[in-house]
Amino acid sequence: MEIIAAYLSLEYVLKHRGAGTFTLTLNDGDVARSFFQNDILMIDDDAFIVENIHVFSDDGANTYEISGLHINSLLSRRVISSFTFDVNETYEMQIEKLLNENFITPSDTDRKIDGFVFSTQGIETAPTVEYTLENLEVAEAVNTALSRAELGYTIDYFPEDEHYSFRLMQGADKTDDVIFSDKNNNIANKDVYQQQQDCKNVGYLNNEGVLTSKGAAAGINRREFILDGSEETALDEQLADSKPLISAEFEVIDNELYQYGRDYKLGDIVTFEDYDSNLTAQRPLLEVAFYCTDTITRTTTFGDSIPTIFDKLKKGR
Repeated sequence: MEIIAAYLSLEYVLKHRGAGTFTLTLNDGDVARSFFQNDILMIDDDAFIVENIHVFSDDGANTYEISGLHINSLLSRRVISSFTFDVNETYEMQIEKLLNENFITPSDTDRKIDGFVFSTQGIETAPTVEYTLENLEVAEAVNTALSRAELGYTIDYFPEDEHYSFRLMQGADKTDDVIFSDKNNNIANKDVYQQQQDCKNVGYLNNEGVLTSKGAAAGINRREFILDGSEETALDEQLADSKPLISAEFEVIDNELYQYGRDYKLGDIVTFEDYDSNLTAQRPLLEVAFYCTDTITRTTTFGDSIPTIFDKLKKGR
């Protein structure tokens, strides 16, 4: 890109689901003044929306920070009062309906985004239990549903005709082909997190004093919860949301073994081995962050979406 010729640094984040961020730091005022809020910046094949323009000076020299969100953030610009995912249709079919109602063919035409289309991929994954999401941004509803389905999504932007094409993404199983570990010398600056304190594995449904249970565990490993109601799907839903969590964030060391984009991509299920915590796990790649100056550093988030020390540090900047 021509505008990158004058940059000091470029940070950007790509997510398997949700909207990543970007921050472009410049010292060339003429280039910086060419940016306006709501401009769309292309970084390779990904589009980002300019949201913030920050100018600050030190000893008379100006620095310009242009920052914003991935084009996926368009989903956060609409809200829903209620949407039910049922077991009779695929996630793809139901999310297409959700986007039609709020972006593509809404009853209130002021809510329509011209050029927004849904690209069907033929993914057959369907909910195993019925559940309803209420009073959320569309982005939150989509992220919640696809997290349960272990699917991702992106919006592809085509600047020549100003089309925003939404599509689901299903990662490939690379657990035997891509292994990140100290042994392979391809990770550094790791932050590994395992959490089970909120895990529940046996649920009771209390229907006016009649108890129905689901789940199987015994002894010290048994962790129970109880719900009032008559719908057993509520037990299934809470059990699905109460599993032990594993997350790892690490800096990728490029070597001859694997290359991002060639050997693996966002959403692919890979193997992570950490000998210090005695952990071997197979989970999807959820996030890749790039930091570009005269070199490129890439940090990858693997596993479940849970806060890590890195998240807390980023929020404290």
